[in-house]
Amino acid sequence: MTSLRAAARLLSAFSLALTAVSVRACLTHDFTCSQGTCVPEDGVCDFTDNCGDGSDEDSCSGYKRCDFTEGFCDLLQSSETLPGWVRTTEVPGLQHDHSNASAHFLSLSPVSGNTTTAQLSSPTFLPSQACQIRFYHYVEAKRGDLEVLVHNEGWSTSVWKKPPQTLMGMWSRAVVNLSTNHSFQVLIRGQLWADSEASEVFAIDDLSFGPGCVTASDCDFESGFCGWHELTPGDGFDWVRGSSVEVPPHYYGHPPPLDHTTNSTEGHFMFILKNSSSLYPDAVLRGPWINQSSSGCTMTFWHYNSGISVGAVDMYLRINGAQNNTLVWRILYDQGARWKRARIQLGRIAQPFRIALAKMSLGMFDGVSAFDDVAFENCSMPPAAAECPADTHFHCSHTRACVERLQLCDLVDDCGDGSDEEGCSPDLQCNFEHGLCSWKQEHSGGDVFDWTRIEGPTPSFNTGPWKDHTLGASYGHYLYIESSAPQVFKDTAVLLSRVFQPTHQRGAGPTRFRRQHCVFRFHYHMFGSRVFCLAAYLRTAASGRGHMLWVRYGDQGNLWHRKTLYLNSARPFQILIEGTVGDDFNGDIAIDDLSFLDCDPYEGELPKANATTPGVTTPASTLKPHGCPDGQFACRTHGECVAQDKVCDFRGDCPDGSDELECVKERCDFKDGDTCGWVIVDSSLVPNHAFRWAPDQGESIHDGEEYHRPINDHTLGRPEGWYLCADSSNGGYGQTTDLQTPVISSTGPQCTLVFWYYMFGFTVGSLQVLLKHGDASHKVWSQSGSQGNKWRRGEVLLGLSANFQVEFRAKRGISYMGDLVLDDVTFMDCPNPLPSGQPCSPDQYACANGRCIPQDNLCDFINHCGDNSDEDHYICKGFSGRCSFEFDLCSWRQCRQDDFDWLIKAGSTPTVGTGPVSDHTLRNPSGHYLYLESSFPQAAGDTARISGPLLSRRSSRCKMRFYFHMSGDGIGTLSVFRKSKGRLHLLLNLTGDQGNYWQLREIPLSDTSDFQVTFEGKVGRSPKGDICLDDITFSPGCLLACGEVGSDPSPPPGSCPSGFLPCRNGRCFTPGQSCDFTDDCGDGTDEKDCGTSCSFEDGPCGWKSSLADNFDWTLGVGAITRLRPPYDHTLMDETGHFVSLEATPVGLKGDKAHIRSSVWKESSAICKLSFWYYISHVSSGTIRLLIKTENKLWEAWNKTGHQGDYWNKAEIPLRKLRNFEVIFEGVRSRDLSGGAALDDLEFIDCVPNVVDPVSCPAVTDFVCRSGHCIEAHLLCDNKADCADQSDEQNCGHILGLPGACSFNVGGDRWEESCRLSQDADDDFDWRIGHQVETPGAGPNVDHSPGGGGNFLYIHSAVQREGDVAKVTTRGPFPASIGLCHLRFWFFMHGSDEMGTLKVYTVGPSGTSLLMWTATGNHGNQWTYANVILSNPAPFRVTFQAEVGGDVWTDIALDDVSYTADCVAGPGTPRPPSCGADQFQCAYSFQCVPESWRCDGEPDCADRSDEESCPDVVPGTVPPQDRCPVGRFQCFNDACLPSILRCDAIPDCPDGEDEFSCPLLQCELGELVCEDSPRCIPLQKRCDRAVDCLPFHSDETSCRECPPMYCLDHGSCLVGRHGPTCTCHPGWTGNRCHVREKPSLVTPTPKPDDLQLDSVYVGIAIGSLLLVAGVAVCFLALCKKRCVSLRPNTVDYGVMEDSAFDWRAEIRSWCSRPTVNPRIGDGRGVSISVYPWRRQVEVLKGKDPKLSFANPLYNYPPDENAAACRSSNA
Repeated sequence: MTSLRAAARLLSAFSLALTAVSVRACLTHDFTCSQGTCVPEDGVCDFTDNCGDGSDEDSCSGYKRCDFTEGFCDLLQSSETLPGWVRTTEVPGLQHDHSNASAHFLSLSPVSGNTTTAQLSSPTFLPSQACQIRFYHYVEAKRGDLEVLVHNEGWSTSVWKKPPQTLMGMWSRAVVNLSTNHSFQVLIRGQLWADSEASEVFAIDDLSFGPGCVTASDCDFESGFCGWHELTPGDGFDWVRGSSVEVPPHYYGHPPPLDHTTNSTEGHFMFILKNSSSLYPDAVLRGPWINQSSSGCTMTFWHYNSGISVGAVDMYLRINGAQNNTLVWRILYDQGARWKRARIQLGRIAQPFRIALAKMSLGMFDGVSAFDDVAFENCSMPPAAAECPADTHFHCSHTRACVERLQLCDLVDDCGDGSDEEGCSPDLQCNFEHGLCSWKQEHSGGDVFDWTRIEGPTPSFNTGPWKDHTLGASYGHYLYIESSAPQVFKDTAVLLSRVFQPTHQRGAGPTRFRRQHCVFRFHYHMFGSRVFCLAAYLRTAASGRGHMLWVRYGDQGNLWHRKTLYLNSARPFQILIEGTVGDDFNGDIAIDDLSFLDCDPYEGELPKANATTPGVTTPASTLKPHGCPDGQFACRTHGECVAQDKVCDFRGDCPDGSDELECVKERCDFKDGDTCGWVIVDSSLVPNHAFRWAPDQGESIHDGEEYHRPINDHTLGRPEGWYLCADSSNGGYGQTTDLQTPVISSTGPQCTLVFWYYMFGFTVGSLQVLLKHGDASHKVWSQSGSQGNKWRRGEVLLGLSANFQVEFRAKRGISYMGDLVLDDVTFMDCPNPLPSGQPCSPDQYACANGRCIPQDNLCDFINHCGDNSDEDHYICKGFSGRCSFEFDLCSWRQCRQDDFDWLIKAGSTPTVGTGPVSDHTLRNPSGHYLYLESSFPQAAGDTARISGPLLSRRSSRCKMRFYFHMSGDGIGTLSVFRKSKGRLHLLLNLTGDQGNYWQLREIPLSDTSDFQVTFEGKVGRSPKGDICLDDITFSPGCLLACGEVGSDPSPPPGSCPSGFLPCRNGRCFTPGQSCDFTDDCGDGTDEKDCGTSCSFEDGPCGWKSSLADNFDWTLGVGAITRLRPPYDHTLMDETGHFVSLEATPVGLKGDKAHIRSSVWKESSAICKLSFWYYISHVSSGTIRLLIKTENKLWEAWNKTGHQGDYWNKAEIPLRKLRNFEVIFEGVRSRDLSGGAALDDLEFIDCVPNVVDPVSCPAVTDFVCRSGHCIEAHLLCDNKADCADQSDEQNCGHILGLPGACSFNVGGDRWEESCRLSQDADDDFDWRIGHQVETPGAGPNVDHSPGGGGNFLYIHSAVQREGDVAKVTTRGPFPASIGLCHLRFWFFMHGSDEMGTLKVYTVGPSGTSLLMWTATGNHGNQWTYANVILSNPAPFRVTFQAEVGGDVWTDIALDDVSYTADCVAGPGTPRPPSCGADQFQCAYSFQCVPESWRCDGEPDCADRSDEESCPDVVPGTVPPQDRCPVGRFQCFNDACLPSILRCDAIPDCPDGEDEFSCPLLQCELGELVCEDSPRCIPLQKRCDRAVDCLPFHSDETSCRECPPMYCLDHGSCLVGRHGPTCTCHPGWTGNRCHVREKPSLVTPTPKPDDLQLDSVYVGIAIGSLLLVAGVAVCFLALCKKRCVSLRPNTVDYGVMEDSAFDWRAEIRSWCSRPTVNPRIGDGRGVSISVYPWRRQVEVLKGKDPKLSFANPLYNYPPDENAAACRSSNA
C-alpha cells in the first residue's frame, strides 16, 4: 500500500499519456507534410519517415535526439552490474536497429546469476508543462522490467512501464508526456532478474525529447554533473567533480580553492585530476547538448587556473552536424590563485550545440585547474503569444512568437522558424558567406586598402573575432581590416553600399512629403588594445565621406555589437563604412550581417560633388513675389509682412507661424534625432573623427559604455528615447563641439533656458553655455567633471536680450570615458509680453512702456518691464536692505562670532567644479555676488555669517527674496535665521548639492521685537562646496527699525550742544561741517576721518578698507625682500609709510581691494586729486581711481603693468562734485601677488569758491545771493539753506502748488484749501488742530514760525493698534522719475510703541509705490523730511499713518510742499552760446578765445581749456618734392615760405602747413621747430646757421615780410632777425594772432544791496580813522562781546564774500584762544594742503562766514553775537 500511495502522489504531479499514431484528417496540431498529408505532432522528428517524403524529419533543431550512432549523446549511464547498457549494432536474436538498418542501438543483457540493472540519465530539464519523450524499445525477456522515471529533488517516480501486452521480438514505439513545476531528469531503467536466460535482452533506440523539454544548462555542480562529463574517463588526466578536500595535496603549493558557489570547502566544482605519467595527457569536459540559442545568448562561468605548470585551457563550441569545432575562449598559463569570471558570446545558434572545455598538458602538470558555476543568459527563444502589437512587432508563422519589426530581414532567425527572414530582398542583406553581395570596395582613391573577407579568427593574436556573427562558428564568413603591416596608423578602408532612393517621398497634397523610415543594421567587432575607429557615413555625392552618422573608438570587448541607424535624406544616397587602423597590429575591426529595412534601391549613380543634385523636387511656391519693404519679413501665406525683429522671438506673428519655422523651438526632446532648430557645427568644417554633438539613443550603447553614458533618456526614461550626445570615443583631449541656436531676435524679461544634462565617467570634460552677440560671446554657465550617474537640471536666466545666440559647448576630457549628454532643452517664458492695452490692476505695477507686471516683480534686479522702469533707483527707494553686491555689502555686515567671512566675487569661484560662472544680477563675468569659499584654509564645519539691517517689529507683509547657488559634491549647509533679542530662529536650512544654477527662495518675516536676518554658511566635506548668494531684497512691508530717541538731556558742562560734535581743541562743529574740505575746528577734527590728504605717516587719515574685499590695502613701510616698494615717497626711505596691496598666501589673480573716502559734500570747479603710485615687476597690480556719487560710479584713472622701479605722480581733476566718494581699487595681476602702492594723497583747491558763481555742481542749482549753491529741491522748503535766507523768499509759486499746505486754515476748510482728501478705504481719519488731544502724545505747537498755527495729526487714543489713516492729494502729478521732491515736517514722539508714517505715490490704477517710511520715536521735535517721488504714470501722493501700541502714538504733519519739478519738469539753465572763435569751458558757463586754448595758462575757472591738449597737430605732411629749400609744399603744390610752418596759423588751403607740428608754448619772437622739438630763440633767426630742420624756417624770409604775415592785426617790419610784427591793441603773438588777455586783477564783486555796501565803506573809513586812538578800548569791548556762543552757522547756510576781507583781520582779534569758544570760528581754512609739510594756510580771497538767526522760526537772536556784530560795524 505504501508503494501505491507513493505512486499516486507522484502521478498527481506528472501526467502520463500514451499516444498512438493514427491516420486521420488533419487537426489543428497535426503536422502538414510537404505533399499535403498530415501526421500527428508526436510523429515529427521521431526518426521515422511518417510523411513518406521525409519532411517530418527535416526541421528537428528544436529536438534533443539520439540514435546512438556516435555515442550516448548527452545521456549518462550508471549500472549496478557491468557491462550495463551497451552500444551495439547486433545482439543474439536482434540484428538491426528499429529502422531495420545495421545501425547502433543500446542493449541490456543479463549477467549470469545476478539481477542486472542499468540506467540512462538525461540532462537536467527546466520545469515544463509540455515535455514529450519518444523512443523505440525491443523486449525479448519474460523476467524483467523496462521503465521511464522522473527524478527531482531526491525523488524518482515511474511515469512509464513496459506494457504487459508488449509484443516480444518487435520494436515498439513509446510516447511519454510530462508536466512538472520543478527541474527534473529523465531516467530510462532496465532490469533483468537473476533467473533470466542468457538470450533475454532489452534494447532501446532513437530517443528524442521534444521542444518542450528545455535543458537546464546552468550548473553549480552541487547536485551532480548536470550533463557535463569527461570525454575519455580513466586515462589518468580527467575532469572530475569534487570539493576542496578532494584536490590532491601535491597539486598545489597553496591551500586548495574553495568552491565558488558556496565559498566553502563543502561545495563542489569540476577540477583536473592527474594520475598518469603520459607526456601528452588531455582532458575534455563536455557539456550537455543545447537545442538552440537566441541572438542575445551568452555563457558565463568561473575558472581557476593556478600553478607553475598549469598549462592552457581552451573552450570550444561544437555545433551538431559541423565537422570542426569553434574556439570561443582561451587562457594561457597561471592566472593567479583566485576564481575569475569569463563571459562568452554565443548568439543565435539554430542547431543543437554543446560546449567543451579542453585541458592539455605536456607531462609536467603542476597546479589546479577548476571550473564552476556555469550559466546561460538570454538564451531562450521568444515564447509563443496569441497576438502581437501590430505596429511594432511581427508574429512568427510557426512558433507564434513576437519579435520587433526592426529584427525583420536582419540575417538572424529570431523567430526560430525562419519566418522573420522570409521574403527579404537579397539586395538589401549581406552576411558575406558568398561574397560582398551588393557592397563594393572603394576604388576611387577614397581609402588606402580594402576590407578582407575571412572565416575563423584573424591572423593576429588577441585581436579580432574568433567566429562570425551569422553562424556563430569558425566556418562563418565576415569582413575585417587587417591592422598589421603593411598598414600604418590611420590608414582607412571604405566599403560602399548600393545607392538608395531618398527617404522623403511625395505624399498627399501638393506641398506635403512623406517621411519613410529607412533603417540600416549591422554588427561590428572591435577587440584589441590598439583598435582605433569604425565609422558610418551617408553621402549624396559620388565622392567624399558625406555626413557622419555614427562612429566608435577604441576597444569594445571581444563581442559582436549590433548597431541600428535611422537614415534620412532628401536626395539619393549611399552608406559608407570606414575602418581606420590603430597604431599597432592589435587593432583588427570586423563587420558582419549588414542589412537594410524599408529602404528602396535607386537605379542610378550619385552625382559628382560639384554637380547640381536633383534630389527631391520641391514644388514651386504658389505665392506671388512679396512686396514687403526692407526690414520686414514676408509670411509664406497670405502675403502678410511682419517686422524683421519679430522673426525668431518665440511668438508666431505670421498667421501661418512661418516667422518661427527656421528658428529654435521652445522645447526639444530630440525625438527621432530632430534637433529642433539647434545647429550642430557642420561636419565639413571639422575632421572626420571629431568630437561632435549628435542625436543618439540609449539602446545603441554597448557593454561598458553604460558607465559613461545614460541608458535611458530624460524624456521617457527608457532606452528608446532620444538625446543629444557628444561621444568622447571620438576626438582628442580638449577638443570642443558647439551646438547653437539661430539668431534669436528678442526674449522676455523672465526668459529662462532649462536643460537636463548627464556627465558621468572617469574623464568627463566640461559643458558650457555661452551667449553670443555677433562675434563676441561670454560664458553664463559651466560644469566640469563627473556629476554622478543621473540626469541633472541646468538653468540659465536669459532675461531681456536681443539679437543673440545660445550656444552649448562640450569639451572632451582626457579619454573616452565620459560622454556629455543633453536632453529636454527648453526656453521657458521667453516670448516678450505685449502691452495689454488695458489699465493695470491695483496689484500690478504700470511700467513706463505701458506693460503691467506683478508688484512682486518690482525691484528684484530683473528687468521685467523691458525698459528698466521697474528697477529704477528712485522706484526702489522703498525697498530696504536691497543688495546686489556689485560693489559692497550694502547694509549687510559680517558677523564677528564666526570662523571666517563671506566674500564678494566676480566671475567664477576659484575652486573648479563648484560655484557659478557669473552672478545673477548682470549674468556676465563682471557681475558680483556673495560667496563662501570652502577650500583651504577653511575646514569642514567652519561657519561664516552675515547679518542684514535691523528691521522693525512694525513690519507687516514683510518677506525676503534671495538667489542662492549651491553646486558641488562637497556642499555644506546654508541656513537662514531670524535674530531677535539675541536669539536665533531657523527659517530655512539647505544641505548638499542643490543644482548648478541660481535658484530663488522667498521667506516671510515677522517678529514681536525688532529683528535681523542672518545667513549662515557651513563648510562641507570637500573643497568643492562653495555657497553663493545674490540679489537679496526685502518687500516694501519690511521697515527699518529706528533707534530710540528720548528727550534731549541737558548737555553736561564742557560738552557741545545737542546736534554738535566736539573738536579736539574744545570747539564744536556740526555733522554738516565735516567732510567739506574746510577745517572748521581749526585742528582738522571735522575732516580727519573723511579720507583726506594723507602721507600715511600718522595712519590712514580716514581712508577705509571695504568690508566686501577678499584682501586689503595695508599700511606699511618699505621692504626690499617683500612684494612692496623698498621706500616710501614722503620721506624717500625705508621708514616712511604708504599703503600697498596685501600679498596673501591664497591670493588669486583678479582679487580686488578698495580704500574709500567718506562722502565729500562738495568740491570746487578746479578741484584736483594728486597722488603718487608705485607699480613694478615685483610690486605688481592694477590701480584704478573710481568716483562714486549717489546714482553713478565711474573710472577716472587707471594704471597697470610695470611703471618703473620708482614712484610716479598722477594728478586727476575732480571738478565740481556733490556728495561723492573717492575710491582706490587695487587688482591682483597674478596669483599670490601684490605690492602696488599709493602715497602722498593730496586734494588741491577743492574748497568751493563763491567767487565763481557759474560753477555750481549742477546746472539746476539755486545760487544764493551770497554766491553759494544749493540744490534746487531745497528751495522754498520752509527751511533756510542759504545763509542769507534767499532760498525762502518769493515762494508763492511753490506754496501754491496742489497738495502744498501749512494747515493754517479753519478746521472745516483744510481739505478743500490744501486739495487733500481723506481716503474712504482706511480705518479712521486725520484731524487738524493746534495741539494734540492726549498730553504728551504729540506736538504742543505747530512747526510754523511763532507756533500759533495748525497741523495735521492722527488721534491714536481711540484707535486699535495697527489701524491706518490715509490722506491723499486730490489732483494727480505728471509722471516723473527722480525729479519731484516732497518736503514736509513730521512729529513722532511720545512712546516707545510708536507706529509708522509712510508716503506713497498712487498710480491711475490704484497701485501704491512706497517712497518713504519712518518708524519709532524721533524725539520731541519737528523733523524735516525730503522725499523724492517717482512713478512712471501720473500719480497722487498718499500720507499713511499707522497707530502704534498705546495711546501716546499720535503722528503729526506740517508745512507740506512740493518742488516746481513736480508739475513743470526740471528747469535747466541754458549755457551761454560761444562764438565760432571761442572755446566753451567744460565745467563752467564761460567762453574764452580759442587762441587761449592749450596756451599753458588756465583761463577757464575750471581750467578745462588746458586739458586734453595734444602733443602734435594731427594730420599727414604732403610730399615735399617740388619746392626749393626754405619752402613748404602744400597739397595744391603751392610753395610757402617755411617761416610759416608750425606757427599756429593755417596758411595752406587745408591747413597742412600745421600738420604734425609740435604744440609748444614758446616765448614771443621764438619759432617752433619740429625736429627736436624745441623753440628757436629770436637771436638765432637769420644768423646764417640752420638750426631748424627740415625746412630751414629760421633762415628763410630774412629780408622780406611774407604776405598777410601780421593778419591785419598789426604791421610787419624786417629787421636784423627777419620779419617781426607790431600788433594793434588787444592782439599779441608772433603774427598778432592771439587775443591779449586782460589784467589778472579781479574786480571786487558787488553785493546786490548797494545801501549795505555804502554802509560797509563808511564803517571801514571810520574804523581806520579811529583805530589808533581807541585800540585798547576797542579790544576790551570786543573781548567782552565775543565770549558767548554763536548760533549754528551751518544749519542755515553761510555767506562768503571777498568784499568783506577787511573784517577778517578784525574778527581774528576777537577769536583769541583765551576766550575758549565752543564753536569753530569758521575761518574757512582749506585742508587741501600737505599737513605734514606746511602750516595750515588761510585761503586767499576768502572771508569769514557771517551767520544769521532765522526770523522765520522764531529762534531768539543771540544778544552777545549781535553786540559783537555791532561792535565790528
